[in-house]
Amino acid sequence: MKRFLTGCGLLLVTGIAAGQVVECFDAKGNKSIAQFCPPGTVRENKVMKGGAGPGPATAGKSATGEKSLAERDADFKKRTLDRQEAEKKGAKEEAEAKETERNCLDARAQLRGLQDGQRISRTDPKTGERVVLEDKDRPGEIAGAQKSVDQWCNKK
Repeated sequence: MKRFLTGCGLLLVTGIAAGQVVECFDAKGNKSIAQFCPPGTVRENKVMKGGAGPGPATAGKSATGEKSLAERDADFKKRTLDRQEAEKKGAKEEAEAKETERNCLDARAQLRGLQDGQRISRTDPKTGERVVLEDKDRPGEIAGAQKSVDQWCNKK
């Protein structure tokens, strides 16, 4: 029981010690120490600041290093928008990289097929018939396919 009462007493003492203590000076220069200064106080000095937050004398004031709630909110919104823009930009760059990789693979496959001598056929746009690539046209097609490979595969 004695330990219980001692513990309760210590809790009360720490609660009091955590409070804000202020030195108050009136117009005559008399000094008093209190948690809050009475009206008509000319000057006050904080002796100890507790966790209870700012007292009534400093409630409307912001410390020089602290930002107001509106400023912090604006900063948060700006950071959120910046992060969203960065994510959109990253997603766009990733999609472009995938498309470039796919085009590179397609161009290489086309070039490999032409170089290996595979039969390549195309549809004639005028008649709609299938036309097989002749041997005399193959070097021009290989050069075009090589340009496509260079264009899509050498991007950085």
